[in-house]
Amino acid sequence: MTPDTLEVVNSTDRSDAILAVEGEMARILRRVRVLVQHHAQLFSPELQPSGYLVLGFIVKNHPTPPGEIIAQLGIDKSALSRQLRVLKDLGFVTSAPDPADGRASLYAPTEATVERMASIRRETQSLYAEVFADWSDGDVAQFVRLLGEFNDRIERR
Repeated sequence: MTPDTLEVVNSTDRSDAILAVEGEMARILRRVRVLVQHHAQLFSPELQPSGYLVLGFIVKNHPTPPGEIIAQLGIDKSALSRQLRVLKDLGFVTSAPDPADGRASLYAPTEATVERMASIRRETQSLYAEVFADWSDGDVAQFVRLLGEFNDRIERR
């Protein structure tokens, strides 16, 4: 937290505190973008950050139809089609006909993709462990709870 943000949080003016939240969220977004770009390059130099996000979703939710990826990631249908084609061409995912809808395909990661993503996830967990090293378990749990509640409320809007 920057000194300016800390000052605002300690103030009694709620509107200033809410603006400080906006500023801190912008900082998080910038850091997440850098981290996703780094992870995409670490995974494969040919992989774009948006492709990495799609790949991460497929790894966690396979087999999955494109419609589910669109709904959860908010990605444009044509952009997703391009990313799926690239992921398939690079050998990171496979596709098979959807038994529930013969016109659609289900996408799944290859075994090598799952292993590589697990390695990157361990790196991320190590980074977060370092960031939270001097936080109490209760503070980490409270942060997760509040961040989750914030995300839930944003998603319901």
